[in-house]
Amino acid sequence: MDNMTSNILFIVIDSLRANYCYDHKKSYSTPNLDEIIKKGTYFTESITCADGTGLVLGSIFTGLNPYHSGINSYIIDTEKPNFLNHLGKLGYHVHTTVPFYVGVNFIISNFLKHGDRSDFTSEFESKFEHLDDGYGDDILKRLDKNNLKEPWFHFIYLSDLHMSNVSQTMVVAKRFDSEKFGENKYEKTISLTDYWLGKFLAKIDLKSTLVVIISDHGDYIPVNEKRETDYIPAWTKTVQIGKKFLPKSLWPTAKKLTNKTRTAVQQKKFDYATRNLTELEKRNSRTRAGSYLFDDLVRTPLIFYGNNITEGKLIKNQVGNVNIFPTILDLVGLPQMDEQIDGESLVPLLKGESNKSNPVYMETASIVKDEWLGKVVGVRTSEYKYFRSRKSPKEKIHLYDLKNDPLEENNLSKINPEIVKNMELILSNFLVKLDVNVSEPDDEESRLIESELKRLGYM
Repeated sequence: MDNMTSNILFIVIDSLRANYCYDHKKSYSTPNLDEIIKKGTYFTESITCADGTGLVLGSIFTGLNPYHSGINSYIIDTEKPNFLNHLGKLGYHVHTTVPFYVGVNFIISNFLKHGDRSDFTSEFESKFEHLDDGYGDDILKRLDKNNLKEPWFHFIYLSDLHMSNVSQTMVVAKRFDSEKFGENKYEKTISLTDYWLGKFLAKIDLKSTLVVIISDHGDYIPVNEKRETDYIPAWTKTVQIGKKFLPKSLWPTAKKLTNKTRTAVQQKKFDYATRNLTELEKRNSRTRAGSYLFDDLVRTPLIFYGNNITEGKLIKNQVGNVNIFPTILDLVGLPQMDEQIDGESLVPLLKGESNKSNPVYMETASIVKDEWLGKVVGVRTSEYKYFRSRKSPKEKIHLYDLKNDPLEENNLSKINPEIVKNMELILSNFLVKLDVNVSEPDDEESRLIESELKRLGYM
């Protein structure tokens, strides 16, 4: 077949961890994912650049690391060239289908608004948040061949594994709320997602379509469904009373003191509630966008399937998500963007012409209104994981031997200063390229993002 006519189905599954896709003792049902991996190419060491959706999508669609993309937790618009518009220029019809999820819709719309053509795009935001509530049926309608003019690119975002916008917890569809589909909400929802993946793929012609399935980031999976954010004291009335009686000039100081006290109380309550848990169990009661970059959060699935893809190929080289779109373009025979990017095609790895594993830059997202950038930056090689405070190379240092300690239980930073030094050099090589010209979000954009973070339980 002529590669230039290949359609592209690009599916992002929010919060899906790599270790729940492959090489995992399963108590849940994933016949479709198993078949896709068996008949496709799977990257076992795909590392995402951040633990927040906006940062990750910004990097994926621009091919730039977060410090170059112009997008952070509060800035979701950038004029940097992106692959969606590039596909439009090449004659592709670009379709996007997202659930009722404000952040993703804004990011994608902002990418598309900078394009030269308006007739090549078809954006759709469902009225439903969950697959079984109606979103899955909306996707099936969108994938109907009568609605897709070839060649097409279709971006689909699945958010069932994420906390619900409304309930701020994971919602399990009733028909999947059974032990045969998993031991906890996360596993049961993976079974649900897998079921719908099978229905989506049945709608398309795999001989003329390249399918790419990824996750934006992983997540912690609490043993008792409670996270550290559940222990934040609600002091709304106290703050209101303080504002009423304190002079306005003292508000900033009072706010800092209140936040410091709230954090201390939260930590005390969290430590007490988790006193009988192992360190790994306690870790999984935390939330993303914090002070850690464990593989629970950054090791994600990357699958190529369908047209022109080798069956049953496992690639164990470490790769980053800035490489995804250069690889897609290469696979379907399309020219790369003219602009310089951080990503590169993985086709040499697919063809066995290369055996390199490049370091991957990582950072945490921010959930603090006054801080647009996350607390922690880091780098991962095929052998070591290193992360530390963004503000200081000497604070909150973590170093893990990934070969001998894959669960990252033993922080080696104090006993291996030479390795820390080498990893800091690799990280510094990324950060020296930091784009310091970061624009401020406008008031409306900031308000909407803050509202979304609150609905998701992060603020």
